[in-house]
Order: sequence, then structure tokens, then C-alpha cells
Amino acid sequence: MSLPIDNKTLLRSQKTYKWLLVAYPKSHREEYGPAMSQVFRDQCRDAWREARHWGLIRLWLRVLPDLIQSSIVERFSALNERKSMFDKMAALFRPRLAPLFTFLAVFVTVLVLVLTASVVITFLLPESYASTARLKVEPEQENLFGGASPSETAPTYDPYFIQTTFEIIQDPIVLSKVINQLNLNGDWGKRYNGGVPLDTATTMKMLKQRLSLDTIRNTRLIEITVYSEDKNEAAQIANAIVQSYRDYRVQVHNEATARGIQMLQNQYQQDETSIRQAQADLESLRQQFKIGSGMTDPQSPQAQPYWDKKRELEQRLEFHKLLATKIEAEKIDVQIPTLGPVEVVRLAQPGNWPVRPNKPLNITLGAIVGIFLASVAGAISALIAFLVGERNRNTTAATGR
Repeated sequence: MSLPIDNKTLLRSQKTYKWLLVAYPKSHREEYGPAMSQVFRDQCRDAWREARHWGLIRLWLRVLPDLIQSSIVERFSALNERKSMFDKMAALFRPRLAPLFTFLAVFVTVLVLVLTASVVITFLLPESYASTARLKVEPEQENLFGGASPSETAPTYDPYFIQTTFEIIQDPIVLSKVINQLNLNGDWGKRYNGGVPLDTATTMKMLKQRLSLDTIRNTRLIEITVYSEDKNEAAQIANAIVQSYRDYRVQVHNEATARGIQMLQNQYQQDETSIRQAQADLESLRQQFKIGSGMTDPQSPQAQPYWDKKRELEQRLEFHKLLATKIEAEKIDVQIPTLGPVEVVRLAQPGNWPVRPNKPLNITLGAIVGIFLASVAGAISALIAFLVGERNRNTTAATGR
């Protein structure tokens, strides 16, 4: 199945190439210009069908060096078809063309070509939008009984908490849910794989390349940024990652709470057994010391073991009641929806303008590189012009003698 052709992108490339043909002599343009434009137009279509924007960029990287080289050669050839190469160079840099003029001419030519290449490549690169969601995350805390109730937590410091959070967000346990929920295998297969659905491993690798995680300094705030050619898709993926990670943390929180409740219930059952044993021991002591029958003075030192056992049993019963209350409270907390350890501070919104490529930065870098290359090329050309001029003057002087 052939991919749709972006007429604007192809038309922009073809117009740029046609404009660059000005580097060739007029006679060469009149004879070969239409054919060269047609060949480039066909190559553009083939490159677009093969790899869209990246195919056009690779094509330009092949075409520009050849265009620069061949245009210079044709300019030399147009000076005088009958002269040797050395004579052509001499004609090009004859005495009336000062080395300074040569430097400026070459400098401007190279600078324009490099700057044009940077502009063309920048505008051919696919645009990407960014959408950012912000979370506030808290570490899980275990309470006195081994549960995970937020109401009974003690603050602790984990120096690896943020890094651990980043790794979890990028883990398949979170991202696989996002891929399935948004059907990225199918959508990205249509977009990047000729309509064939991608496997989950490939989609996850691509998703990680589009995902950026960052923190707000000295806070527990995390920013999740996703890049995409589709601004709405970028926001959808960022929000899906937020929801998937939050669901994971809530699940971990609930599982820890359930384990804590189970531990409390086990302790409650053990206490019931020990309480029944203590009650039996107390009854045995009561019968031994005949407490309540009137035959033994309750204040007698001989009855002290009975009273000690009774106080111990009362304390166990009181703790048993508190434990039962605690279990019921934890069960109610699990049933009540809470924010848990993850709070969504801000959901991602579609971007208003693309953030990649950075067009001003790319063009500025292209200008800097172009100035450097143009300076080098201009200096070499000026040196050649000077040497050729000196040789011609020496030859003229020798002939005159």
C-alpha cells in the first residue's frame, strides 16, 4: 500500500532545487535544467514513498554535495572549453580578479549553499509537539502493624525514590497498559510500518524514545513529557501514562493494605486463643484460692497471683478490642476511594506549536558552520588566486626577456 504524498513538502523541495540550479552556467541550465529537475522530482517521490521526511533528507544529503561539485566544474568549463585545466584556473583567477574578490565570491557562494542546506533540512524534518503532565508522588509508608495506611505513617527518606519512580514509569508494567489502551501497535504500524501492526516490544522502544521524565527541584513533583507529530496524540499518551502509573501505585497501596489487614486478623485470632487460655487459668486460680466463696480473704497475700492474672487478662481484652476496631477501620479505608500516593497536579494538554525541530537554533548553527566553511574555502581560493597570479607574472616576465 503506497503512502499518501505530501504535495506541499515535495513542491517545496522541488522549488528549492530549481532555485539552486542557478549555480550552473546559463547554457548548462538551458540544455540540462529541465531534465535535471524532472530526475530530482522523480527521486523526491521515490524517497517520500520509501521513508517520508527522512527519505527526503537523505536525498538532499546526496544531492547537495554533487550539485556543489558539478556546478563548480561546469563554471570552470564554461570559461574556455579549449584550455587545459591549469589554463582554466588561470583564466578564472586572472590578474584583474584580485585575491580579495575571489575570497568574497567563494565565501558568499559557500555560505549561501550551506545556509540553504540547513534551511531545507530543517523544514523537511518532521515536526514534533510536546505535552507535559505533572504528578506529585509520595513513597509508600508502613504503619505500626505492617499495613500501608496514610493516617499512621512515619516520615522516612529514600534517596533513590525518584530514580525508582522513573524506572517504574518506563517499565512494561506501566507502558504496556498504555500501548494496549491507545492501540499504539496498530496506529503506529499504519504510520511507520506500511500498515502492518508493530509488535509490543518495538512500540515500547519507540514510546520510550518519545518519553522524557524530569523533576521539579527540591520537590516530589514529576513531569512526564511526550513528543509526537500529532499534538493530540502527545497529550493522550502523557495522560495515559499518568493514569497507568497511578493505577499501579494504587494497586500496590491496596495490596500492602490488604497484607496489613491480614496480619492484624492473624494477630487477632492468636490473641483470642491466648485470651481463652488466660481465662481458663484465671478460673483455675479462682477455684484454687476459693475467691468469691467467702472462704478466702480477697486481700490475702496468698490470693495475689489471682489478681495479677486478672489484671493481665483485662489488659489483653482491652488490646483485643482496640485491635478489632483497628481492623474494621482499615477495612473501611480500603473501600473509600482516595488519592493514594500519587496526585495528578496537572493533566497534559495539546501543544499550540511544535517544539522540534528548533528552527531558529538549527538555522543559527547552519549559519555558524557555513561561515566557518566559507572562510576556509575562501582562504584557500584566495591563496590559489595569489599563487596563479604570481606564476603568470613570472611567466610573462620570463617571456618578455
